[in-house]
Amino acid sequence: MSLQGYVHQLRPRKESHVNYVSKTTKYITESSLSKGELQKPAGKGPNAGIPRIEIFADKITKGEEHLLNDGSSIVITQVTMNGEIYDKGDMNKFVTDFEDVESIAITNPQIAWTKVAKTPEYGGEGGGQKISKSTQELMTAAVVLIGKKYDASEIDVEDAKKIIEDAKGKWSDIVGASGKESLLNQFTDNWYDLATAVSSANAILKIIPSPTKVFWTGQSWDDEIAQFNPPIGNIKDYNSSDIVVAGGNRYYGFSLKKKKAAKDQDPTLINKPITGKKSLLKDFIDAKDYERIERAKNLFFIRMVAAYKKTTNYSSIRRLSEKDFKKEIAKIPNKFANDMLAGRGASGRKNIFWMTVNKILEKDSKDMMIAFMKLIFKVDLQPILDESGQFDFYLLTGIGQRKKDKIGVEPAEVKDLPTTIEALTRIFKQDNIKLGRTLDKRGNIRRQPWEYSKEEKAPAKLFYTVYNGDTALLNLEIRYKGSKTAEPQFQATATPIFKNLMGGRK
Repeated sequence: MSLQGYVHQLRPRKESHVNYVSKTTKYITESSLSKGELQKPAGKGPNAGIPRIEIFADKITKGEEHLLNDGSSIVITQVTMNGEIYDKGDMNKFVTDFEDVESIAITNPQIAWTKVAKTPEYGGEGGGQKISKSTQELMTAAVVLIGKKYDASEIDVEDAKKIIEDAKGKWSDIVGASGKESLLNQFTDNWYDLATAVSSANAILKIIPSPTKVFWTGQSWDDEIAQFNPPIGNIKDYNSSDIVVAGGNRYYGFSLKKKKAAKDQDPTLINKPITGKKSLLKDFIDAKDYERIERAKNLFFIRMVAAYKKTTNYSSIRRLSEKDFKKEIAKIPNKFANDMLAGRGASGRKNIFWMTVNKILEKDSKDMMIAFMKLIFKVDLQPILDESGQFDFYLLTGIGQRKKDKIGVEPAEVKDLPTTIEALTRIFKQDNIKLGRTLDKRGNIRRQPWEYSKEEKAPAKLFYTVYNGDTALLNLEIRYKGSKTAEPQFQATATPIFKNLMGGRK
């Protein structure tokens, strides 16, 4: 829309007395977009309740203009986040990856966030709080307790408001929700979480038509169900059920994920650190190999701190306490750290941490990847559940989003544990599991950071794929999520072929 068109919308009756540009600028400069603002939903306006990141991505996909604080406008075609470039056709992946945003910049055209106006479509000034990941889990639990399936693929906003109010009324019945009342406030006008919660609840109510009790495990496992979540190996909460539903004389656990549309990229199946106190690798690799990785990590960060401080006195950095060492790392800007991770940092030195992880992962990939897949899909949980005879486990992805003045709901994707284990058993019998390189959409190998030339912009993460022979099963990434003082994360998504196998289709 032209500037004049916006002015007519803002002050149509006073146009003969108003300086349009100054009035429009005054209106839109009350606030600007930023990483923090994009992490919140629109607090009011035509898109109230919709995550701002989704509004932002949708405008890029459609090639729409963004107003600037000086009254001019631009069309954004490229964004760089966590060192990775996202173009117009990558917006679904961009929204999914935004969950782990550290750094984000508009790179085509290159412009500062402070110059981009937070217009009425983003809720104007102000806005809601960042929505907790737990909110959708609790909303799903509440909708299950309502006990009614909503079979319409589109729900009117007014009807959606009624569902939310009914869900709020079930809050006190959710076992384990006490103390998290602040999340109850995040139900209001939260259309995206409602859409995926209804999708999830519809699937759950098909499995348990008459639920008698619903537990939320986000804070702890209630004594009544704690027996179904024993620690296994290095994993304390091996049973990854986010909610547990009681019905008849059985319990049903659901590990909940969500996405906007069935065609969209799946959410990650796992988010576990590869190093540190809760290391995923400790159970899979030799103790000496794990020590090598930890040493490489420590040396890498000592080098990073030294490079940022422009010193060669490594000894003084080594003498820092763990607390002070983390403080020094926390001072380092994300761009500097990402450049070091990608091997394009100080002196162009390769990332010894990433290279050591890569060498050890490729050393004995078959046994390691079988153990890894067993962990992701909770294979070792089944014998415990079989012994109890009272608990069934499911992976469930709710699917839905707001569509203009409707709430769009699609059928959830549900995978039960026995079917998944049956598929994995067939695969393991073929004895052909291996860790290999990831291919992009064009069939080209995705390079690791050290395989880029100095003139190219390398990613700050590692890419792998688990294969059964030539069949790709899981795509893996190892990357930092959030603060660099935390631990790098293993993330995994199932390929379409593997999803079909888990669903019983060959």
